[in-house]
Amino acid sequence: MSVFGYVLHHSEAIDPTLAEWIRHKIDDILGLDPGTIVAILGVVILAFPLGLGILASRRRRALARGTGEGAGGEGEARHHAH
Repeated sequence: MSVFGYVLHHSEAIDPTLAEWIRHKIDDILGLDPGTIVAILGVVILAFPLGLGILASRRRRALARGTGEGAGGEGEARHHAH
């Protein structure tokens, strides 16, 4: 192990001083307690894949009906052409 690798390495997964500074900055900026931040992040993390699933389901239904939303506008163009 090089001298630099030994000096720059610590046993924690993240530098504890940096982690503490980041935590304090988030607390100062948002003014929320940690439980609230965890709840908000949990909702965001769950909402993203659920939203994608809903959009995919709507697109699949639109394609199955042969109407425009997921078909790249082809269904609407067909209706206007006639």
